[in-house]
Amino acid sequence: MEKSIVGACIADLTAQREERLRQGVEKQGYTLKVFEKGKFGPEDVADCQVFFGNIPPAMIKSLPNLRWLATASAGVDSYVADELYPNGQVILTNSSGAYGVAIAEHLITCTLMLMRRMREYEEGQRQHRWEYLGKIRSLYGSTVTVVGIGNIGGNFAKRCKAMGATVRGVKRTPGEKPDYIDELYLTADLDQAIEGADVVALCLPGTHETQQIMTAQRLSKMKKDALLLNIGRGTALDQDALIQMLQKGLLGGAALDVASPEPLPADNPLWDMGNVILTPHVSGNDSLDYTTDTILSQFLENLPLFAAGQPMHHVIDRKIGY
Repeated sequence: MEKSIVGACIADLTAQREERLRQGVEKQGYTLKVFEKGKFGPEDVADCQVFFGNIPPAMIKSLPNLRWLATASAGVDSYVADELYPNGQVILTNSSGAYGVAIAEHLITCTLMLMRRMREYEEGQRQHRWEYLGKIRSLYGSTVTVVGIGNIGGNFAKRCKAMGATVRGVKRTPGEKPDYIDELYLTADLDQAIEGADVVALCLPGTHETQQIMTAQRLSKMKKDALLLNIGRGTALDQDALIQMLQKGLLGGAALDVASPEPLPADNPLWDMGNVILTPHVSGNDSLDYTTDTILSQFLENLPLFAAGQPMHHVIDRKIGY
Protein backbone atom coordinates (compact mmCIF):
# COMPACT_ATOMS: atom_id res chain seq x y z
CA MET A 1 0.00 0.00 0.00
CA GLU A 2 1.37 3.42 -1.01
CA LYS A 3 2.25 5.65 1.92
CA SER A 4 0.54 8.99 2.42
CA ILE A 5 2.83 11.96 1.88
CA VAL A 6 3.26 15.05 4.03
CA GLY A 7 4.92 17.88 2.11
CA ALA A 8 6.62 20.64 4.08
CA CYS A 9 8.14 23.98 3.21
CA ILE A 10 9.05 25.87 6.38
CA ALA A 11 11.36 28.81 6.98
CA ASP A 12 14.43 28.14 9.12
CA LEU A 13 13.94 24.38 9.08
CA THR A 14 17.19 23.41 10.81
CA ALA A 15 18.43 19.85 10.82
CA GLN A 16 17.13 19.43 14.36
CA ARG A 17 13.70 20.75 13.45
CA GLU A 18 13.55 18.62 10.32
CA GLU A 19 14.36 15.52 12.35
CA ARG A 20 11.69 16.39 14.90
CA LEU A 21 9.19 16.88 12.07
CA ARG A 22 10.18 13.64 10.37
CA GLN A 23 9.79 11.64 13.58
CA GLY A 24 6.35 13.12 14.22
CA VAL A 25 5.19 12.48 10.66
CA GLU A 26 6.49 8.92 10.53
CA LYS A 27 4.94 8.15 13.91
CA GLN A 28 1.56 8.70 12.29
CA GLY A 29 2.42 6.48 9.33
CA TYR A 30 3.20 9.24 6.82
CA THR A 31 6.25 9.91 4.68
CA LEU A 32 7.84 13.36 4.79
CA LYS A 33 8.96 15.29 1.72
CA VAL A 34 10.74 18.58 2.44
CA PHE A 35 10.78 21.36 -0.14
CA GLU A 36 12.80 24.56 -0.37
CA LYS A 37 10.84 27.77 -0.93
CA GLY A 38 10.69 28.73 -4.58
CA LYS A 39 12.42 25.53 -5.68
CA PHE A 40 9.54 23.13 -6.22
CA GLY A 41 6.86 22.85 -8.85
CA PRO A 42 3.41 21.25 -9.25
CA GLU A 43 4.87 17.89 -10.22
CA ASP A 44 6.87 17.75 -6.97
CA VAL A 45 3.86 18.15 -4.69
CA ALA A 46 1.22 16.28 -6.67
CA ASP A 47 1.29 13.23 -4.37
CA CYS A 48 0.87 15.13 -1.07
CA GLN A 49 -2.19 14.46 1.05
CA VAL A 50 -1.01 17.03 3.62
CA PHE A 51 1.00 20.18 2.98
CA PHE A 52 2.59 22.05 5.87
CA GLY A 53 3.96 25.54 5.44
CA ASN A 54 4.38 27.86 2.50
CA ILE A 55 2.94 27.03 -0.91
CA PRO A 56 1.91 29.44 -3.68
CA PRO A 57 -1.91 29.55 -3.70
CA ALA A 58 -2.00 28.89 -7.46
CA MET A 59 -0.19 25.58 -6.89
CA ILE A 60 -2.78 24.13 -4.51
CA LYS A 61 -4.89 22.83 -7.39
CA SER A 62 -1.87 20.69 -8.37
CA LEU A 63 -2.46 18.50 -5.31
CA PRO A 64 -5.39 16.29 -6.38
CA ASN A 65 -5.22 14.19 -3.21
CA LEU A 66 -4.83 17.11 -0.78
CA ARG A 67 -6.89 16.73 2.38
CA TRP A 68 -5.24 19.26 4.72
CA LEU A 69 -3.36 22.51 4.10
CA ALA A 70 -1.57 23.60 7.28
CA THR A 71 -0.29 27.11 6.64
CA ALA A 72 2.64 28.49 8.61
CA SER A 73 1.04 31.94 8.70
CA ALA A 74 -1.58 33.49 10.94
CA GLY A 75 -3.28 35.35 8.09
CA VAL A 76 -4.87 33.12 5.46
CA ASP A 77 -6.80 35.55 3.26
CA SER A 78 -4.88 34.37 0.18
CA TYR A 79 -5.94 30.76 0.86
CA VAL A 80 -9.69 31.01 1.43
CA ALA A 81 -11.11 31.05 -2.12
CA ASP A 82 -12.88 27.76 -2.97
CA GLU A 83 -11.57 27.77 -6.53
CA LEU A 84 -8.02 27.29 -5.26
CA TYR A 85 -8.73 23.78 -4.04
CA PRO A 86 -9.01 20.45 -5.87
CA ASN A 87 -12.10 19.63 -3.79
CA GLY A 88 -14.32 21.23 -1.19
CA GLN A 89 -13.27 18.90 1.61
CA VAL A 90 -9.74 20.24 2.15
CA ILE A 91 -9.17 21.37 5.74
CA LEU A 92 -7.38 24.70 6.12
CA THR A 93 -5.56 25.57 9.33
CA ASN A 94 -3.34 28.49 10.28
CA SER A 95 -0.60 29.07 12.84
CA SER A 96 -2.47 31.51 15.03
CA GLY A 97 -0.73 31.84 18.38
CA ALA A 98 2.78 31.53 17.00
CA TYR A 99 3.30 35.18 16.13
CA GLY A 100 2.07 37.11 19.17
CA VAL A 101 5.46 37.51 20.82
CA ALA A 102 7.34 38.60 17.70
CA ILE A 103 4.70 41.07 16.51
CA ALA A 104 4.01 42.52 19.96
CA GLU A 105 7.73 43.27 20.37
CA HIS A 106 7.76 44.87 16.92
CA LEU A 107 4.83 47.09 17.89
CA ILE A 108 6.45 48.08 21.18
CA THR A 109 9.68 48.90 19.33
CA CYS A 110 7.91 51.10 16.79
CA THR A 111 5.79 52.83 19.43
CA LEU A 112 8.80 53.77 21.53
CA MET A 113 10.83 54.83 18.49
CA LEU A 114 8.10 57.22 17.41
CA MET A 115 7.43 58.51 20.92
CA ARG A 116 11.12 59.14 21.54
CA ARG A 117 11.70 60.63 18.06
CA MET A 118 14.28 58.03 17.14
CA ARG A 119 13.68 58.43 13.40
CA GLU A 120 14.70 62.08 13.73
CA TYR A 121 17.74 61.24 15.85
CA GLU A 122 18.77 58.64 13.26
CA GLU A 123 18.71 61.37 10.64
CA GLY A 124 20.86 63.52 12.91
CA GLN A 125 23.33 60.67 13.22
CA ARG A 126 23.53 60.32 9.44
CA GLN A 127 24.25 64.03 9.18
CA HIS A 128 26.77 63.94 12.07
CA ARG A 129 24.56 66.47 13.89
CA TRP A 130 24.66 66.45 17.73
CA GLU A 131 21.37 68.18 18.46
CA TYR A 132 18.65 67.99 21.11
CA LEU A 133 15.26 67.75 19.40
CA GLY A 134 13.03 68.59 22.34
CA LYS A 135 9.97 67.02 23.85
CA ILE A 136 9.36 63.27 23.76
CA ARG A 137 6.48 61.12 25.01
CA SER A 138 6.11 57.96 27.08
CA LEU A 139 4.00 54.85 26.87
CA TYR A 140 3.58 55.23 30.63
CA GLY A 141 0.36 57.17 31.21
CA SER A 142 -0.69 56.94 27.55
CA THR A 143 -3.97 55.57 26.24
CA VAL A 144 -3.54 52.75 23.74
CA THR A 145 -6.40 51.38 21.64
CA VAL A 146 -5.78 47.88 20.29
CA VAL A 147 -8.17 46.99 17.47
CA GLY A 148 -8.31 43.21 17.44
CA ILE A 149 -7.32 41.53 20.70
CA GLY A 150 -6.58 38.02 19.54
CA ASN A 151 -3.18 36.46 20.15
CA ILE A 152 -1.27 39.28 18.44
CA GLY A 153 -3.27 42.24 19.72
CA GLY A 154 -3.55 40.62 23.14
CA ASN A 155 0.20 40.23 23.46
CA PHE A 156 0.72 43.88 22.54
CA ALA A 157 -2.00 44.98 24.96
CA LYS A 158 -0.39 43.03 27.81
CA ARG A 159 2.94 44.71 27.24
CA CYS A 160 1.41 48.17 27.04
CA LYS A 161 -0.49 47.54 30.27
CA ALA A 162 2.71 46.34 31.98
CA MET A 163 4.45 49.54 30.90
CA GLY A 164 1.83 51.75 32.52
CA ALA A 165 -0.58 52.51 29.68
CA THR A 166 -4.37 52.58 29.88
CA VAL A 167 -5.43 49.96 27.34
CA ARG A 168 -8.63 49.91 25.33
CA GLY A 169 -9.45 46.72 23.47
CA VAL A 170 -11.75 46.38 20.48
CA LYS A 171 -13.27 43.05 19.45
CA ARG A 172 -15.92 41.86 17.03
CA THR A 173 -18.21 39.97 19.40
CA PRO A 174 -19.20 40.44 23.06
CA GLY A 175 -17.18 38.57 25.66
CA GLU A 176 -15.48 38.75 29.02
CA LYS A 177 -12.98 41.59 29.45
CA PRO A 178 -9.39 40.31 29.81
CA ASP A 179 -7.57 41.60 32.89
CA TYR A 180 -4.99 43.42 30.75
CA ILE A 181 -7.73 45.51 29.11
CA ASP A 182 -9.04 48.56 30.98
CA GLU A 183 -11.91 49.34 28.62
CA LEU A 184 -13.53 46.89 26.21
CA TYR A 185 -15.38 48.00 23.08
CA LEU A 186 -17.12 46.26 20.21
CA THR A 187 -16.19 47.02 16.61
CA ALA A 188 -19.47 48.89 16.28
CA ASP A 189 -18.12 51.37 18.86
CA LEU A 190 -14.72 51.83 17.21
CA ASP A 191 -15.14 55.60 16.86
CA GLN A 192 -15.54 55.88 20.61
CA ALA A 193 -12.61 53.52 21.24
CA ILE A 194 -10.13 55.61 19.24
CA GLU A 195 -11.29 58.99 20.52
CA GLY A 196 -8.52 60.57 22.62
CA ALA A 197 -6.17 57.60 22.23
CA ASP A 198 -2.44 58.31 21.99
CA VAL A 199 -1.81 55.10 20.04
CA VAL A 200 -4.16 53.11 17.81
CA ALA A 201 -2.89 49.68 16.75
CA LEU A 202 -4.63 47.71 14.01
CA CYS A 203 -4.13 43.99 14.67
CA LEU A 204 -6.76 42.62 12.30
CA PRO A 205 -6.98 39.72 9.83
CA GLY A 206 -7.72 40.38 6.19
CA THR A 207 -11.45 39.77 5.76
CA HIS A 208 -14.38 41.51 4.07
CA GLU A 209 -15.35 42.94 7.46
CA THR A 210 -11.97 44.56 8.07
CA GLN A 211 -11.41 46.12 4.65
CA GLN A 212 -11.11 49.91 4.95
CA ILE A 213 -12.23 49.74 8.57
CA MET A 214 -9.98 52.73 9.22
CA THR A 215 -11.66 55.20 6.88
CA ALA A 216 -10.69 58.82 6.27
CA GLN A 217 -13.55 59.91 8.49
CA ARG A 218 -12.39 57.61 11.28
CA LEU A 219 -8.78 58.75 10.96
CA SER A 220 -10.00 62.33 11.38
CA LYS A 221 -11.38 61.40 14.82
CA MET A 222 -7.91 60.58 16.15
CA LYS A 223 -5.89 63.00 18.27
CA LYS A 224 -3.66 65.35 16.33
CA ASP A 225 -0.49 63.84 17.82
CA ALA A 226 -1.72 60.22 17.89
CA LEU A 227 0.27 57.33 16.43
CA LEU A 228 -1.27 54.77 14.08
CA LEU A 229 0.23 51.27 13.90
CA ASN A 230 -0.82 48.61 11.39
CA ILE A 231 0.49 45.04 11.32
CA GLY A 232 -2.54 43.18 9.96
CA ARG A 233 -3.34 43.99 6.37
CA GLY A 234 -2.86 47.16 4.34
CA THR A 235 -6.46 46.88 3.16
CA ALA A 236 -7.70 47.73 6.68
CA LEU A 237 -6.63 51.34 6.21
CA ASP A 238 -7.41 54.22 3.85
CA GLN A 239 -3.74 54.69 3.06
CA ASP A 240 -4.22 57.78 0.89
CA ALA A 241 -6.15 59.50 3.67
CA LEU A 242 -3.39 58.60 6.14
CA ILE A 243 -0.78 60.15 3.85
CA GLN A 244 -2.78 63.38 3.57
CA MET A 245 -3.23 63.63 7.33
CA LEU A 246 0.47 63.05 7.97
CA GLN A 247 1.40 65.65 5.37
CA LYS A 248 -0.91 68.17 7.02
CA GLY A 249 0.43 67.44 10.50
CA LEU A 250 -2.89 66.02 11.68
CA LEU A 251 -1.32 62.86 13.11
CA GLY A 252 1.82 62.33 15.14
CA GLY A 253 3.17 59.46 13.08
CA ALA A 254 2.65 55.94 11.83
CA ALA A 255 4.32 52.55 11.80
CA LEU A 256 3.23 50.32 8.93
CA ASP A 257 4.38 46.75 8.49
CA VAL A 258 1.76 46.25 5.79
CA ALA A 259 0.75 48.40 2.85
CA SER A 260 -1.60 48.56 -0.09
CA PRO A 261 -0.27 47.45 -2.47
CA GLU A 262 2.70 45.34 -1.43
CA PRO A 263 5.47 45.99 -2.23
CA LEU A 264 4.85 49.66 -1.57
CA PRO A 265 5.70 51.59 -4.78
CA ALA A 266 9.03 53.39 -4.64
CA ASP A 267 7.40 56.77 -5.32
CA ASN A 268 4.94 56.55 -2.43
CA PRO A 269 5.27 59.58 -0.09
CA LEU A 270 5.36 57.35 3.00
CA TRP A 271 8.96 56.36 2.23
CA ASP A 272 10.28 59.86 2.87
CA MET A 273 8.28 60.87 5.94
CA GLY A 274 10.39 61.39 9.05
CA ASN A 275 7.59 60.34 11.40
CA VAL A 276 6.80 57.07 9.63
CA ILE A 277 8.38 53.65 10.17
CA LEU A 278 7.99 51.25 7.24
CA THR A 279 8.85 47.56 7.36
CA PRO A 280 8.18 45.06 4.52
CA HIS A 281 5.63 42.78 6.23
CA VAL A 282 8.21 41.29 8.59
CA SER A 283 6.81 42.01 12.05
CA GLY A 284 6.00 38.31 12.52
CA ASN A 285 9.46 37.30 11.33
CA ASP A 286 9.50 33.52 11.56
CA SER A 287 13.27 33.44 11.93
CA LEU A 288 12.57 33.99 15.63
CA ASP A 289 13.17 30.60 17.24
CA TYR A 290 10.09 30.87 19.44
CA THR A 291 7.88 31.46 16.39
CA THR A 292 9.30 28.63 14.28
CA ASP A 293 9.22 26.16 17.15
CA THR A 294 5.62 27.07 17.97
CA ILE A 295 4.53 26.64 14.34
CA LEU A 296 6.15 23.20 14.30
CA SER A 297 4.62 22.21 17.65
CA GLN A 298 1.15 23.25 16.52
CA PHE A 299 1.42 21.11 13.40
CA LEU A 300 2.68 18.08 15.31
CA GLU A 301 -0.16 18.46 17.83
CA ASN A 302 -2.71 18.59 15.01
CA LEU A 303 -1.32 15.71 12.94
CA PRO A 304 -2.50 12.84 15.22
CA LEU A 305 -5.94 14.49 15.39
CA PHE A 306 -6.09 14.69 11.60
CA ALA A 307 -4.92 11.07 11.24
CA ALA A 308 -7.62 9.91 13.67
CA GLY A 309 -10.36 12.01 12.08
CA GLN A 310 -10.82 14.02 15.27
CA PRO A 311 -11.55 17.77 15.64
CA MET A 312 -8.42 19.82 15.02
CA HIS A 313 -7.05 23.12 16.31
CA HIS A 314 -6.79 26.36 14.33
CA VAL A 315 -9.28 25.26 11.64
CA ILE A 316 -10.30 28.14 9.36
CA ASP A 317 -13.83 28.73 8.16
CA ARG A 318 -13.01 29.71 4.59
CA LYS A 319 -16.33 31.54 4.20
CA ILE A 320 -15.50 34.13 6.86
CA GLY A 321 -11.69 33.99 6.61
CA TYR A 322 -10.66 33.02 10.15
